[in-house]
Amino acid sequence: MGYQRFAGLIACFLGIMLMMQPAMANPEELKSFKDWQVYKQETDQGRICFMSSVPKKLRGDYDRANRGETRVFVSHGPGKAERGVVSVLAGYRYKKQSEVDFAIDKKAHKLFTLDNRAWSQGPEDDQRLIVAMKRGTKLVVTGISSRNNKTIDEYSLSGFTAAKAFLDKACP
Repeated sequence: MGYQRFAGLIACFLGIMLMMQPAMANPEELKSFKDWQVYKQETDQGRICFMSSVPKKLRGDYDRANRGETRVFVSHGPGKAERGVVSVLAGYRYKKQSEVDFAIDKKAHKLFTLDNRAWSQGPEDDQRLIVAMKRGTKLVVTGISSRNNKTIDEYSLSGFTAAKAFLDKACP
């Protein structure tokens, strides 16, 4: 439960960052690795580095015009304690008290939701997900919106391992 509260605080922090985007410098893209990109951003709280990918395919019975940016992240920072945090940005508000299926090569893992983000249950789960993503080829994220619409987003894991190695070196 403590990690969920911690992840909630990070979600709020990232949400505030997104709202303050015009006042802050945009993240700087450091390098691309096939379907994954690595970024860094200097903030008042310290450096944040992250790698991210967008879906290759979006499926579901919903109006695409009502959906915002959709991404998967692995992030480091702003402090040394926040390393390898796996999260999903849905592009909509998740149904309250729902879970997200985070399937790597058809092996499902559950993430908890908070507003428009999904998170693993803690640092150990983050590490298991990262190991699985390094070995995998395809990630499928399935969620339910606050309007009860099911979404199925397919991501490529091509370039994930190289991006993660670069991320770890760029933000030690």
